[in-house]
Parts: sequence; structure tokens; C-alpha cells
Amino acid sequence: MPIPVLPEAFVESMQSLLGPSWNDFLNAMASPAPVSIRYHPFKKKIREENFEQVKWCSDGVYLPERPIFTLDPTFHAGAYYVQEASSMLIEAAVRQLVDLKAPLRVLDLAAAPGGKSTLLASLISPDSLLVANEVIRNRYQTLRYNLTKWGLSNTMTSNHDSREFGGLEGWFDLVLLDAPCSGEGLFRKDPEAAREWSTDHVRFCASRQKRIFADAAGLVRPGGIVLYSTCTYNALENAGNVAWFCQEFGYDPIPLNFPGDWGIQAQEWGYQCFPHLVKGEGFFLAALRKQSGDSDKSGNLKPVRIPAWEPLAGKWMDMAKSCLEAPEAYTFYADGEGTIRAVPKALEEEVKTAAHALKRTHWGVEIGQIKGKDLIPSPALALSTAISSAFPFVEAGKQTALKFLKKEQVELPGAPNGWTLLRYQGLNLGWVKIMDRRTNNYYPKEWRILMEV
Repeated sequence: MPIPVLPEAFVESMQSLLGPSWNDFLNAMASPAPVSIRYHPFKKKIREENFEQVKWCSDGVYLPERPIFTLDPTFHAGAYYVQEASSMLIEAAVRQLVDLKAPLRVLDLAAAPGGKSTLLASLISPDSLLVANEVIRNRYQTLRYNLTKWGLSNTMTSNHDSREFGGLEGWFDLVLLDAPCSGEGLFRKDPEAAREWSTDHVRFCASRQKRIFADAAGLVRPGGIVLYSTCTYNALENAGNVAWFCQEFGYDPIPLNFPGDWGIQAQEWGYQCFPHLVKGEGFFLAALRKQSGDSDKSGNLKPVRIPAWEPLAGKWMDMAKSCLEAPEAYTFYADGEGTIRAVPKALEEEVKTAAHALKRTHWGVEIGQIKGKDLIPSPALALSTAISSAFPFVEAGKQTALKFLKKEQVELPGAPNGWTLLRYQGLNLGWVKIMDRRTNNYYPKEWRILMEV
């Protein structure tokens, strides 16, 4: 493949940065970008044993070629996430920085589309909470969809600017800021990004990053950690911002231990992935610990009721409990429109606190909607790892599964009347309701496949 057309100022900057290895970098830019995915640790998908492992991620693998993911039903079931390999380095860093067996409060501050959020949610314990935030509304919807597919109960999403997190000052153990950047590290995958690059845009990105970075500074407890990452190379957005942050807000860089054969380059203020040294794209990562001089303010945040939600009571409780495999581990809530959600009891106080401080949130396992005398099960419940194994299901072939995912009529001869899960290779895709041999497809319209099958 040809080398992407690179802006002259970018070439000069990279030649200065890389020196003798500039030609190796160019050769890497002319090679096909690796294709990598990260398997869901709790959704059982048949794994190809001959796939090459991503060295720094326990569930990450490289694919020999890029398939049409849209036409793989297991992708829609949340069995894996398509994620660039270098960004999976977050796992190796987190494993060194925190005790993953302890209950943690974790924030992904600029989380869309959700790759790093699903990774973090998979790493932390079930009694730890991940808050995945995105300020841009349409990107927030993508984030919610991807976390819904991932189906873990220890997450909540929020749609807020970083400046609106003041009510959670000092509350988090770990904050990840994967900052919006100039995208230099993705030029091989996205040549259009190279055409749009400019030194003015780099300066704009660095300034915006500082503003979000500053907002993140007060959100972790004393001794807590901020992870800062970008998919770019330049010092203005990377080392320059990290040095400024440490000086302004009382943080210290934390050395990380990455084996030499990984090819990751240690720098004064962080770690850099280059495509000629790792099997992945450009990625920068810095780990920073908050100095312990500030007082711990997290104890001042007292949980209150979840706005607009009340504990579920009455005749719907037994039906709601029957939807989950371990209902005794959850508290059930309902809102004024009849929507029922379940929150893990181990996280209930944390969810109350965060939902009170952040007004636009989505949390817990969405069970379904009360309609008259019926409880319409939620599409999110079908994808949740907490769902009861007692629900009836039909195992579909690929063509039937794809018709279902296109929200077309499907025929399921012999299936029992009532609400039934449609599965593919043992993985839940969603709900059908069968009435007198007619099958109604309840896959959400906004999720449906638009591609021709």
C-alpha cells in the first residue's frame, strides 16, 4: 500500500523525533494496518487458537485479515470488541497501578466509542464501579450502545462536560483521560486525518487537552492515579502537557515496567508506541499519581436517592427478580414511566452518589418496561451477563440471526409461545415474542444492520 501523503511540518517534526529510524517509520506506514480484537472475558465465543496474541492484553488477538464485522452475529452479541492493539496497553498499565481485587471507583472521562471503557470494566472487580463519560451527544449514544453490548453490571454512563464533575471531587481511585487529539498515530488507518492535520490544529488540541486535564486533576483522591493517553506523537500534546499537569496540580509520574520485546519506548514523561516498533498504531501513555498533601474529600460525598427512581415494590418484584441469575445480589428500581432497572447491591451507594452529582446518567441492568399487565423485556437484558439462564431460547443459524439483526421477519418453527431469546453460537442476540406461530422481532430499530446481507 502507498505511504499516506504526510504534511511537510509533520514530516519535519517526526524526522527530528525519530532520527535514523525515520525510514523504518515510513516503511511501517506503507504496510497494512494490523487488525485486532479483544474478546469478552465472560461471553464464551469459539476462539481461534492460531491467532497471534497481543503481548500486553490477555484477551487481545490479531486477525490475519479484516473481516466484515457487521455480518458476524457474535460481534452484535458483544463477544468481542474491535480495538486497536496499541490502545490495549491500558490493561498492562492498570494491572501495575491498582489492586484489581479491591473495590475501586474508576472514571473514563472521554470514553466514546467505548473500547477502553469495556477494557476497564472487564479488568475491575464486580464490586468496583466504572463511570464512562462522553460529552458529545451522538458519541455518547455510541458509548452507551457498546457498553450495553458488553453487558457488565459494574458500569454506568454519563453525558457531561468534564467541568460538570465538580460534585465528585476526590471521589475516584483512577481516572483515565484518553484525550481528544490531532490523531497523528492513526494516519496509516485514516489518510483523511493526515490531510486535515496542521500545526494550528495541534496547538488547538493541546490547549483543549489542558482544560480537560485540569478538570481531571481534582477528581482523584490523594494517592489516586490519572492515566493520560493520546493517539499522537508530538511533544506539545504528550510530554509537554504531562509536565505542565504535574507541575500545576501536584502529580508525580509513575514508572511502568514494559518488557523490552514489546517495543514500547520509554520517554521522560511517558511511553510511546510507534508502528515500526510495535504491531499497532501510534499511542502515548503516562501514569501520574496525585501527591498525598491534599485532604481526602471523598468522605464528604454522602449517597442520596437516585433522582426520578424509587425502589421497586409490589407485584412486579417477583417477575423482575426472575429475570436475573442472582437476584439476591441486586436492588430493583422503577421510574415513573414503568422502566425497571437493577443495580448491584455492592455498588448501590456509589451509583446513588454518582447519579446525584451527574444528572444525565444510565446505570444498572435494564430489566424492561411495564406495559399494562406485561413486562416487556429490555434488549439490554438480553445482552447482559446477569440475565437468568432460565429464559427459553432458540439457537439460530447465521442467516436467521442476520435476518433478526436486520429486524426482518424470522421463522422459528417449533419455538414455544411467549418471550424467547434468539441465540447464535450460544450467545444471546435479543428477544422475539411468539404468538400462535407468529414471531414478532423485538430487536431495536436503531441497532439494526443496514448493510445488504
